[in-house]
Amino acid sequence: MSTATKPRPPTVRRQLREAKRFSWTGFAVTVAASLLGTLVPAAIGAGPNATLISTLVVTVLAAGGFTAKDGAARGIKAIAIVLLAAGALVLTVTGVTVLDLVRGKPATFPVVPETAAEAKVAVPESVACGTTPVHTTTTCTVAVRSVGASALRVSGIELDSTDFAVDARGCVNQDIAPGRRCTLVVSFTPGWSGDRVADLTVHHNVPGPAAFVELTGRGG
Repeated sequence: MSTATKPRPPTVRRQLREAKRFSWTGFAVTVAASLLGTLVPAAIGAGPNATLISTLVVTVLAAGGFTAKDGAARGIKAIAIVLLAAGALVLTVTGVTVLDLVRGKPATFPVVPETAAEAKVAVPESVACGTTPVHTTTTCTVAVRSVGASALRVSGIELDSTDFAVDARGCVNQDIAPGRRCTLVVSFTPGWSGDRVADLTVHHNVPGPAAFVELTGRGG
């Protein structure tokens, strides 16, 4: 006694191949609609976000409208709509973005914003002002360098010792371009003999803590 073998249900891939509207023609129609949804709002200056929304809506509607009269099952239609719309969107967004870059025009679609350029500061860890007789003044300098991508601005100077004084007129409230530097002139006047140490604090527009320089000198 023989038993009849039940036919296997068609696979999703096979059903998609048999769906008449899921074709290169359907893809071309969806791409054309996607481009139309991009070019019209872009032409009237709708802005990147509005253009992207228009492209998404028109592309999905075109894919859905083209496959609406297909005799395939609803699930297969839904898959066909997703595939047609996704392919058309990728092609449209990629193509238009590349053309914008080649032609040097503003981006049609929203792009990831560039990270704002930051200022950076570089100062020496310590500066030695040498040895000088008590109550006699000598000078040394501290270079404040701008090493970031935007201008450095020194907003203030602090010093925690009366043996040292700083002339900061060449730095404070000045915009120091990247790659340039300003100079702080330090006067060292020891009140008595021996080693003297001070902390120089440089306040600036760089995110994070202030910059510190150790000043040293010796009263002879």
